Amino acid sequence: MRPGWDSYYLAGAEWAATRADCTRAQVGAILVSRDHRVSIGYNGLPAGIPGCKTAGNCPRGKLSSTECRPDSNYANCAADHAEYNAITRARPEDLPGATLYVTRSPCPQCRTLIDSAGIARVVTP
Repeated sequence: MRPGWDSYYLAGAEWAATRADCTRAQVGAILVSRDHRVSIGYNGLPAGIPGCKTAGNCPRGKLSSTECRPDSNYANCAADHAEYNAITRARPEDLPGATLYVTRSPCPQCRTLIDSAGIARVVTP
């Protein structure tokens, strides 16, 4: 039996998350517009900067879960989030009305970006 589109694209977001270089969470995202995959993103430091896992370059990643609760303020996160990477790699004309598949609920900053881009729907597990 073939999976539905939401399951299919969420599985793709899980696959994208395997590229994430974060010590706290591996997040993947796939942006789909007009029934076509537009772009993929995962969380990590910008290209060319040694990442969290490989170089310990993220201040947030150095803190314990008691020092920095999951889903708390992301001001100390040096990574570009999966949603940001998927959105900024898409063509502007593909954003309005698109669907973003993400492996976890977007943080407040990413939610603002999603809304500003005109993305119509966010699907999480």
